[in-house]
Amino acid sequence: MNTEERKCLDCSATMTEIRLLDKGHMGSHFDFEYAAINAQQSAWTSRFPVEGRVTAFMCKDCGAIRLFGQRQA
Repeated sequence: MNTEERKCLDCSATMTEIRLLDKGHMGSHFDFEYAAINAQQSAWTSRFPVEGRVTAFMCKDCGAIRLFGQRQA
């Protein structure tokens, strides 16, 4: 969990980290990830090379949700 405090761009209240759920096959859940815009799918796995994960924050007052990319180390 990200401990960095973020402020809402709409109302300036504190935003807390939340988990977005991507429902996969048989009800499994996966964290959101991202790839570069020019990434090519693997011929063997049909997957894109992952650059990092997406973190989400929600405003405790107005409910706005913001997404941020977090590069892999």
